[in-house]
Amino acid sequence: MVFTKKLILESQFISVINGQLGAIIGLSEQEVAELADYFRLPDGRIYYMQLCELIHNNVPDFSKNPPLTTGLEWEDPMHANRLSVTEERRLQVLMTKIASLVNIRKLVLSPYFQDYELVSKNTGTVTFAHFARILAYLNILISAEDFHLLVKKYKKDCYTLSYIGFLSALDQVIQYMNKNGILDLSGDIISLFPGRVIHAELPKLPRPEIGNISAVRLFGKQSIFHPALNDPKKIQDLLTTMAWIQDHVYKNRLRVNEFFKDFDLLNCGRITVSQFHRGLDALLLSGRQRLFLSMREIQTVINQYTDPCDPSRVCWKTFEDDIDHVFTTKGLEKAPSLRIDPPPQNIREMPRLGGKDWQAVNTSMRSLCEEAVDKVKQKIMHRRILLKPVFRDFDKHNNGHVSRTQMRQALCSNGILLSDDELVALEERFNNDMGFNYVWFLKDVEPRPDEEPLFTNFVADMKRLNKPPEKRKPTRQEQDIVQIMAKLKGKVVRERIRVLDFLQGFDRCNEQVINRENFKRGLSVCKFDLTENEIETLMDVFASPMRRECIDYKRFANAVEEAFTQNCLERAPLIVPIQHVPTRDCEKNFLNFDERRILSVALQKLAKKPDLQMNLASVLQDFDKTNCGTVSTMNFLQALTLRGMNNLISSQEFDTICKCFSFERGMRNEVDYRAFMKALDILYATEKYNPF
Repeated sequence: MVFTKKLILESQFISVINGQLGAIIGLSEQEVAELADYFRLPDGRIYYMQLCELIHNNVPDFSKNPPLTTGLEWEDPMHANRLSVTEERRLQVLMTKIASLVNIRKLVLSPYFQDYELVSKNTGTVTFAHFARILAYLNILISAEDFHLLVKKYKKDCYTLSYIGFLSALDQVIQYMNKNGILDLSGDIISLFPGRVIHAELPKLPRPEIGNISAVRLFGKQSIFHPALNDPKKIQDLLTTMAWIQDHVYKNRLRVNEFFKDFDLLNCGRITVSQFHRGLDALLLSGRQRLFLSMREIQTVINQYTDPCDPSRVCWKTFEDDIDHVFTTKGLEKAPSLRIDPPPQNIREMPRLGGKDWQAVNTSMRSLCEEAVDKVKQKIMHRRILLKPVFRDFDKHNNGHVSRTQMRQALCSNGILLSDDELVALEERFNNDMGFNYVWFLKDVEPRPDEEPLFTNFVADMKRLNKPPEKRKPTRQEQDIVQIMAKLKGKVVRERIRVLDFLQGFDRCNEQVINRENFKRGLSVCKFDLTENEIETLMDVFASPMRRECIDYKRFANAVEEAFTQNCLERAPLIVPIQHVPTRDCEKNFLNFDERRILSVALQKLAKKPDLQMNLASVLQDFDKTNCGTVSTMNFLQALTLRGMNNLISSQEFDTICKCFSFERGMRNEVDYRAFMKALDILYATEKYNPF
């Protein structure tokens, strides 16, 4: 069945090819496997009959083929290799040049080649090295490309060429030129002959656009950046040049005098033109960023400051004064009221060198730049990219600029792919003479909230703590001069203060008045503990009638001193002065009618047990560790409880007693137990002699 279907197994096919036919065919195992795979059917068997038909039914008919190359043409000494059309044209130009040179010098080339032919024992051929040596000896200098073209044309094998074919071609060229009258009497090509050839290469056409048209406008968008492709620098006028020099001097903090004074040995303010030029070059090349001026701009500056009496000298002192206007103005000692705000406005607003006025750029370019910036910003925000470290790696000089190529590499390395138009728009916006300003670029594409300094909160707290208290609306007590004076007199009596000593020192001219600030300062030294509104009330009352902004401190001191004595007693000797008795009563001690009634009942209850029996004062004194006359409310309650007097009064009556005898000490209210005991003694004595 296998034979009828002309199919065999793969193993049988391989055994036949490798066994019986292996020595005849000589196929490798891989080739046999590829052959079996080619004729394999889907079921895995091999269709061997197809292989047999392919081999036996496709016998080539050699009678129809063209005759084969015999190789005898290599024995022809005039044989030359075929070249392309371009190479043939170039070779013809080269042969014409060599033929013209040989004809002018009347050279016979055959003997030179025959000598090397005898040495190498060749027939009509010389080696490449001998061929080059002969041409160099005869002073026929050709370029390397032209020499390779000659070798390619007349090469016989890998190291020899046919010099007979070369000489035959030269003779044909010379005969053609003589026949057609191309040569003159000297043997050179006629100068006015059409198609005269001078070089092997065709002459270059004139290029008037070179140097006049920008390469960017000529070739479109740049992918290769070279200084030769940049736009030529525009020549600035004198005022602009001086402004650039002032800006350079101001930013680098340069002293113009240091660059010219060494040339002026006589200190006459004039130096030669060459010395001024050298000093100006040193000035412009100093600093972090150099300033380059063209020769025409430098010559304009020199012409401006040339000495009128001696054209060979330059007034460098005048130049220095004009440049130093960026810092200050000469002769300020004659105008002390003149205000100087360096640098001038025009210097402050000058753009960077090479930067473009962005407002003057067309609208389409600005819109494209905004789209590119927005695209970069979105990618940075979504992917959390940090571009600054990449730019800093390229910025070796740490001047905030990188080249345009480095800018493109930085964006591509972070996966920010922009079109050529968008890249050009970014360069138009952020480029200047130093390169691509990536600092400005990052400010636009990496908008970050301004981080507050770490000490901001501390400064805010300090301001809050040190700011003066807010002025509140004065109360009735703060506007009552009687209560204020009573408070002052009580302070003076208790602490024996002489107010005049604290205020008189501010009156240096003995005008009997001081200003309001000094009055406040004097009261603060006395530690009267007055509020701002109370001080304002005092200043309004004791203000000088003729000078309301000042205070009559003499009258104020006399009013306070009335706590001890009375003025003008020499005129009234019979008057007996009464000393002021200070009280500790305040608003917190104020009791209404009901509270006074409750207090009266409570004190009468407690007065029935005098201190001689209960010895309450000793207990309260034990609680008063500092002997200040007050105890806390809790200690006061404990003292009453220890003596059994707490049961005599209710809690409301106790609170009323604490309110009546309260005294503010520190940040809490305490009870003035001395006044309390004195009130009980008075009530006990009054009750003792009361007939009712």
